Amino acid sequence: ETTLKSDYTRRIFEQKLVSNIRKGLKSAGIEFEITAEPGRIFVKTKKVNVACDVLKRVFGLVSISPVKEVTVKADIGKLVDYAEKFASNYIKKDDTFAVRAKRTGNDAFTSQMIERRIGARIVEKRGSKVNLTDPDKILYVEVRQNKAYFFREKIKCPGGLPLGTQGNVVALFSGGIDSAVAAWMMMKRGCKVFPLYIDCSPFVESSELEKVKSVFTQLKKWSIGFGMKLIVIKNKALPEIVEKTKENLTCLLCKRMMYRIAEKVCEMKEAKAIVTGENLGQVASQTLDNLYVLDHATHFPVIRPLIGLNKEEIVELAKEIGTYEASISKRSSCSAVPSSPRTKGRISEVEREEGKLDVEKLVKESMKTMKIF
Repeated sequence: ETTLKSDYTRRIFEQKLVSNIRKGLKSAGIEFEITAEPGRIFVKTKKVNVACDVLKRVFGLVSISPVKEVTVKADIGKLVDYAEKFASNYIKKDDTFAVRAKRTGNDAFTSQMIERRIGARIVEKRGSKVNLTDPDKILYVEVRQNKAYFFREKIKCPGGLPLGTQGNVVALFSGGIDSAVAAWMMMKRGCKVFPLYIDCSPFVESSELEKVKSVFTQLKKWSIGFGMKLIVIKNKALPEIVEKTKENLTCLLCKRMMYRIAEKVCEMKEAKAIVTGENLGQVASQTLDNLYVLDHATHFPVIRPLIGLNKEEIVELAKEIGTYEASISKRSSCSAVPSSPRTKGRISEVEREEGKLDVEKLVKESMKTMKIF
């Protein structure tokens, strides 16, 4: 996606991407050399498998491939010889295969010529059959100036934009399936995410925090290039909400207080938006009417990356990014949730109930409890 940007923006994004790669490899204790060319970043290291495990979690990379590099200059004959040697331990007689070639530079041969010549040599020497639509094996060849790169696979990476190119956001983070995926999706769009867990004990078990930390640990694996920390703040407002306000508005009032707390964290972290895992119509507080009421609790934009996804799609993403198992571990439910929560809240009524609370004081008291893990 970075390649679609203007030259200036692309240069800035690629510099950030290379910086994130360096930080990720250094944190893993890997010795390496790195060079960048238009559309390609080359990492030389002896710890290829460990490096791949890091790089496949770097936002901004679409794919990575362990490659064999050789110098061929403009000699297509030498290129074919090297390709045959590389394929000898990869493509067997009973395999069907295809050659996928790319070329940059001003060589006299084209990508199609490379594919045909290498394919013909493999058929001649190995006796394998060509299958261009559904091959058992693919031999990838990329020729750049006087060098050729041979590889067998393209390891999928998250793509998106380099982490840190799109500013800071604060994500309400419950440790559930949705909030973790929402935070990850904003990281994929290049945002530095500050996960914020608002502790509602004693209405949830005190052990809930440890479960949230386990989900955060999985999410943090994706924050390569940014030392992501978990922010924990005690919800000092919920006891008074339960005691003083209408029961069927408890969830709306509680969530609005969470937004206000997140707003204060945004100001501290120079963040430009609040992120939530809310999904339209999934629970009572996430009807369109109630989301409208929630948005009026803060002047910060509220971003909801999951708003149009169904639960199955969210679960699949959670499994893909590795947070699912930790998110579904046995968790306590909030005892403050009413039996019949309001699904169509009205701002006037909600604000009238909030008039029974010292909102500003409760937010300040909550902020005093902030801890960072």
